[in-house]
Amino acid sequence: MTISFTTPGTTMAIASQTLSQLQAAGSAVNTAALALQQELQAHSQALMDQMALQPFGPEADGAYQQMKQVARLVHEMNSLEQQLKAIYLDAAQRSQPDIPVMPALPSASRQRRLARKTDIATYEPVEDAKVVEVKTAKSEGRQKNLKPADAPKAQKSKLSNTDRLHAAFKKLLGKKAKAVGHAELSGLSGLPRGSIGASIKKLIEAQKLAVDADGVYRLI
Repeated sequence: MTISFTTPGTTMAIASQTLSQLQAAGSAVNTAALALQQELQAHSQALMDQMALQPFGPEADGAYQQMKQVARLVHEMNSLEQQLKAIYLDAAQRSQPDIPVMPALPSASRQRRLARKTDIATYEPVEDAKVVEVKTAKSEGRQKNLKPADAPKAQKSKLSNTDRLHAAFKKLLGKKAKAVGHAELSGLSGLPRGSIGASIKKLIEAQKLAVDADGVYRLI
């Protein structure tokens, strides 16, 4: 199926907008064809299910007739899709290419004036860039919050677990002997409760700590 766009003495062209509309129509027909294909599959499955239940009943005959009607629609839709494809290809061969709009070129006299202005260009000295240190309020606040007391904390973090636990025992016991729980030792030394027992064992082996049967600790 073709369309003639010529008349005696003239040649007509198809605009790009018309091609876009033909393409949109083809896309819509393709979508409808896919939907009908799904409908045909559903009716075929319904017919197979009905044939399995009552192959010679009236319900099976009705399902078969419905499937035939949907199959006819699918065939007609496919034919329409092929016709639209042929129309689009024919129109694309007769389409009018878009002509780009070129900017206006400057005249020769304008070019000569621009050249003279360029030759008399003046140069101004440019100062060297200066690097300015930007101090934010957040960084200044951090500097103000730094205290000399933070230094012992950094030194404390470098101590071993055994030394940190020994220092905790010194604060708790002094020269006394008493029972101390692991939770209290963990909170004071900053060690996890799971490592308290191992550190206590090391202090006892190093003869820095003693414990009796009642769980009373004392420093040696």
